[in-house]
Amino acid sequence: MHNDSTYKQQLDGIPQKGFFGHPRGLGVLFFVEFWERFSYYGMRALLIFYMYFTVTKGGLGIDETTAQSIMSIYGSLIFMTSVLGGWVADRITGTRGATIIGAVLIIVGHVCLSLPLGISGLFLSMFFIIVGSGLMKPNISNIVGRLYPKDDKRMDAGFVIFYMAVNSGALVAPAILNQFIDGGNFHIGFSIAAFGMLLGLIWYVLFNRKNLGQVGMAPSNPLTKDERKKYISIFAGMIALIIIVIIVASLTHTLSFNLVSVTVLILGIALPIAYFIIMTRSKEVSDDERSRVFAFIPLFVLGVLFWSIQEQGSNVLNIYAIKHSDMSLNIFGWHIPFGMAIFQSINPLFILLFAPVVSAIWKKLGTKQPTLPTKFVLGAILAGVSYLLVAGVGHASGGAQFSVNWIVLSYIICVIGELCLSPTGNSAAVKLAPKAFNSQMMSLWLLTNATAQAINGTLVKLRAPLGDNNYFLFLGVITVVISLVVIAFIPRIVKGMRGVR
Repeated sequence: MHNDSTYKQQLDGIPQKGFFGHPRGLGVLFFVEFWERFSYYGMRALLIFYMYFTVTKGGLGIDETTAQSIMSIYGSLIFMTSVLGGWVADRITGTRGATIIGAVLIIVGHVCLSLPLGISGLFLSMFFIIVGSGLMKPNISNIVGRLYPKDDKRMDAGFVIFYMAVNSGALVAPAILNQFIDGGNFHIGFSIAAFGMLLGLIWYVLFNRKNLGQVGMAPSNPLTKDERKKYISIFAGMIALIIIVIIVASLTHTLSFNLVSVTVLILGIALPIAYFIIMTRSKEVSDDERSRVFAFIPLFVLGVLFWSIQEQGSNVLNIYAIKHSDMSLNIFGWHIPFGMAIFQSINPLFILLFAPVVSAIWKKLGTKQPTLPTKFVLGAILAGVSYLLVAGVGHASGGAQFSVNWIVLSYIICVIGELCLSPTGNSAAVKLAPKAFNSQMMSLWLLTNATAQAINGTLVKLRAPLGDNNYFLFLGVITVVISLVVIAFIPRIVKGMRGVR
């Protein structure tokens, strides 16, 4: 798994401890990821309101349900392209090259949003950010895992620290950019998001060579000459097919958002299935590696359940809270008003507060800590409980406004679940990855989010017929029940992991 033998910590056989007991490179990646997440979550905090606010309020005037569905599909495609990003890194550029290209494309995407280009600017921006994030997201996480020698017990804790960078950026951005919602100055907020990503790219360019050694500089499984010709033909054919479908659909007036939504849903389900089949049937995968990939399947399902609920916090739960809560946080009698985008800071705030605690607990327990699948089950159950809480409070209020404290508590419960599941998922993707699918296994893990949000793009349409409270109850019950079923199979999953904890 760690074939970059020229990296000093691996060459000497001595684990690096230059960044709070972790490799120096983790510090570089921490700062880069902070600014990348600042740009992404700052943009996302504004985007839902930019889409459904009326033109007179600086928005695009898109229907609210459609805007929520677009948000889910947008998020799904960002994670879906991570499959391509992992493949590009493994076969063509290496993880480092893919990361830089991705950062540049993300900046271009934010710049498009910062210009008054209307609907055209929105979709042009989405294209660049989707492709850029697909290149950057799986590869920067993969670099983190490859900073550590094989079987280094610090890896889980290292991913938690890296996760803190993600959430530091996500915490600060909505709080800063919230002020641009009320005045309809969305384009100024989007330009600040572009500047944040630019800072991250500059930092990476300045310090990556000195602190990351040779990790990820070359592809782990480069294309042969024959393969290059083959894949050029495949990609050219796929692009041509997409263009033809778009032209035909436009001419026949069948090109609609519903068609896009259904297409993304099909891809969200078909891609991970195809990936699991390819990995388990590959001749380059050993029997032990194949067993680990099979063990990853139920973990993948739990990840989908979790992210389906967690990712709706930025649109469905956010808008529900604005409409049905008093938007005033009550702390020991003090009433603190809530901005519309501030809900997006709750999740990262409590991750930052709780992440060091969780990291310390895992480190203290050492080999006695819960197994990977147990952590996944805990995370998914807590996500389900967070929605059951919202459903219960909504039903109990009888349609009257309730305290926003309940919504905050729901976010906090989901945060605890996220800390059990998400860093563990990153770590599992590194530990369980077949050597020939190193970066692509991280892409497969990120597909849990893509699949979840692809499903959400269709799920949000159930809000109207079910009603908000029944909608939350429906998703909460499904998640908890499936998680409880997986508990019975934990011993078999652990056995299939072939010694990986």
